[in-house]
Amino acid sequence: MNISADRPPAPPLPPPLASISRRRTPGAKTVRVLVLDDNEDDFAFVKVLLSKSLNCGYELEWAPTEEAALEAVRSRNFDVGLFDYKLGGTTGLEILRTLQSQNCEIPIILLTGSESPEVDQAALDAGASDYLCKGSLDTTRLERAIRYAMSHAQMLSALRESQAQLQLFMHSVPCAVCIHDGSGRLLFQNDIFSRHFSVAALIDSQHNGGAPGAPFHHHHGNRHWLVSSFPMIEKSGRHLQGIAAIDITTRIHAEEALRKTSEFLNGMLATLPVAVARVDEEGMIREARGQALGALGIREDELTGESILALFPDATESIRQALAGGSVNFTSQIQQGEKTRHFENYYRFDRGRGAGAMGFSIDITARIEAEKLIKQKSQLLNGLLENLPMIVGRLDRDGTVVEAQGQQLEKYGMRPAAMVGKKLDALYPGLEPAVDEALRSGAVNSVLTSRHEGREWYADFFLFPDRESGRGALFFGTDITQRKLIERELLRVSDAEKDRIGSDLHDGLGQYLTGISCLSAALRDKLQLQNKPEAEEAATISTLVQEAIAQTRALARGLCPVQLETSGLETALEDLTFQVQRLHGTECHFECSGPAGDCETSVALHLYRIAQEALTNAIKHASARRITVRLDFANENKSLTIEDDGRGFDPNGTHEPSSGMSLMPYRAAMIGGTLAVTSQPNAGTKVECRFVYPL
Repeated sequence: MNISADRPPAPPLPPPLASISRRRTPGAKTVRVLVLDDNEDDFAFVKVLLSKSLNCGYELEWAPTEEAALEAVRSRNFDVGLFDYKLGGTTGLEILRTLQSQNCEIPIILLTGSESPEVDQAALDAGASDYLCKGSLDTTRLERAIRYAMSHAQMLSALRESQAQLQLFMHSVPCAVCIHDGSGRLLFQNDIFSRHFSVAALIDSQHNGGAPGAPFHHHHGNRHWLVSSFPMIEKSGRHLQGIAAIDITTRIHAEEALRKTSEFLNGMLATLPVAVARVDEEGMIREARGQALGALGIREDELTGESILALFPDATESIRQALAGGSVNFTSQIQQGEKTRHFENYYRFDRGRGAGAMGFSIDITARIEAEKLIKQKSQLLNGLLENLPMIVGRLDRDGTVVEAQGQQLEKYGMRPAAMVGKKLDALYPGLEPAVDEALRSGAVNSVLTSRHEGREWYADFFLFPDRESGRGALFFGTDITQRKLIERELLRVSDAEKDRIGSDLHDGLGQYLTGISCLSAALRDKLQLQNKPEAEEAATISTLVQEAIAQTRALARGLCPVQLETSGLETALEDLTFQVQRLHGTECHFECSGPAGDCETSVALHLYRIAQEALTNAIKHASARRITVRLDFANENKSLTIEDDGRGFDPNGTHEPSSGMSLMPYRAAMIGGTLAVTSQPNAGTKVECRFVYPL
């Protein structure tokens, strides 16, 4: 397709590769580009544009036909494709659909000689990454489109992989899982759920089982289940409900068996299971009394005249030592039918009579069985600690670690042996508020964010008072790094989508409004020269269009804060407060302490979004008249504070999802910080994010 009439003359050929590489940033990435165009001049034009890049190196391959392009994609790897829209008897859209049918994931940017909203929409519907007009193409715009296309493709690939992993998890997790809509219609269920449950039955059990949303017990046939429900929201905004049920039949039966055993043992202790005996110098039992004999089915006088050596054949040497003037203790076992009874025996020489021995036996069968049960539980706990990414421990009253177990978090530098004797909040300052709360007899949950060997990791910590000992606290931590990284990626995708919408507003709608503004201004001037009465209306139209342009640019600025990349966080926040004051008429000021120019873009974006959300809440919900935004980078502990004089609210109350109260703390956690909201009705609100930078 020849576009020489639609675009300016091609620039001169680029300098040799050696001179280009000298100007390019050292270590710049090389991007492999497939150019499908039946006009070699257009390929040369694209090559010239990309040769001017100082940020990336580009390897271009020209495919003049559809067959050549498909063969190139099959045999070689490309990072992005630039396809001409019109290609003889076909179009770039048709070739894009062909590649998609072959599961090819290369991002495609369509190029055309003229703007066409219909083609633009068709390209979007077909899955093209972008749609560019060659006539207005320059290096910056082409590079940005390539960069966004590659980033979008990477995001889609990661999202598809996450969805596949989620589907695999939902089908293979050893519990019953389903998802249904508000009317109870089933949208998803795994095999276990389909075999044992129906949504209607579980909803009825939930209504009869206690507080809404709380886990409840469900009994079906001879099986017991612990059922929990959780809310979900589709990307379209539709509210769904998930249900997960864990089979606790074994646990219920074990608890029942343990309860019966405990009742039996308590009964034994209440009747003093002790037997007292006296033997003569020959070891013959002269007297035996005690409730322990009844447990063996022996009457108190039944053992009289029997040899104690025959009763305890494995303890002959110990008994002879007692008869000879000593004092001994030994354990013994007595088989009573199919049950073995254990006894702790204490015998000493009968000094009162000068011969024989006195002793007593304590039935420790319950203790032996309890120790066996404890050992089994200990083995289970040790197995969990050895194989799962968790750590458990105990703190004294000062918050010092006195015991810690769990090896799987050592990859993050959390070594139990090295933690003992040190304060937990000194090792991990991010846990200081949670440790203080737990030591004050309160249960608390906190997410720990830390770094080890340059890698960021997260752990979910639960701390609660040690009620058994009456002092100190217990803690339990589990690795949630993978979950947090996935959440961070979802948040990054959300921010990227905001950037895209902002760019579309600025580059698309803004350009159309600018054109309308020029035409309306020209019409106004023309009517004024002719003294037409319609001149005043034309002037009004021109003014309204100018205001629309300003509104569009302000919206684009809020969705896509380009100042973060060009001028830094300080300039972006200053512009944000200016736009709030200009658009809403609210007095809004920005104050900054310390240099914030070296703040990396990811951290700056989270801080910008926190400030943006807080300002929106102050205007929309608090009706604030004065707002102050402070950025403090002067010390090691950095902070961002947004304070207003609005009507305030109760921070512990329930908030609407649109208020952003749940998203701001999450953004703070993403940069290793904490978010504190101080407010009360009719007394204003203060939102403060504290963090350490660099991390």
